[in-house]
Amino acid sequence: MQPVPYAESPDTAELFPDDPEEVPRPVRGTRPRSLSAVAAGAILVGGYVHYCLYRHGFRSIPKIGTGFLIQVLSSVVVAGALVAGRERVLHLGHLVVWRTAAIRVAGLMLSIGTLAAFALTRTPVGLFNFTERGLQPAPQAVIALVAESLAVVLLGMALVADRLHPQAATQRSGNQGRITANVRLGDAP
Repeated sequence: MQPVPYAESPDTAELFPDDPEEVPRPVRGTRPRSLSAVAAGAILVGGYVHYCLYRHGFRSIPKIGTGFLIQVLSSVVVAGALVAGRERVLHLGHLVVWRTAAIRVAGLMLSIGTLAAFALTRTPVGLFNFTERGLQPAPQAVIALVAESLAVVLLGMALVADRLHPQAATQRSGNQGRITANVRLGDAP
C-alpha cells in the first residue's frame, strides 16, 4: 500500500494546503476575551466607588486616602489594558508570558488586594489603624465587594479557559507563527 501525500488526501487537504497563505492560524478565543471585558467593567466599577469615597472624605484619612487614589488609578490602567491591545509575548528576564495572561494576573492581584484591604479594615487592628464596621459605608461597600468579587471570578475563569485551550489564546499577525507543512506521509527517513 502506497502512502497518500497530504496534498492528495481529501481529508487533510484542508488542514495542510500547499499555499502557506491558506494555512489556518490560531485565533484568540472569544470567551476569555469576553470574560476579561466584563471583568474590566467590574474593576472600573470598583475604581469608581473608591473615587467617589475618596472625593467625599476618605482623602483626608492618612495613608487610606492615598491607598484609595492608588486603587482608582490602578483600576483605570488595568481595565484599559484588559480590553485594549493584541496578544503578544512578553519577555521578562528568563520568563516568557503572554500579555493577556500577565494583565489578567495583574487584575486578579488588584481585585484580591482590594478585597483583602476591605477585610483588614473590619478587624480590631484595622489597616494602618483605620477600622470600619460591617458593610459601611453603605451602599458603596456592597457595590465594591460585588464588583471586585466578580472581577476575581471572571479573571480566574479567563485564565483557566486560556490554560485549558492554549491554542485559542494566540493571535498572530503576518507570517509569524504560521505553520508551513511540506511533510508528506512516507517521506520520513
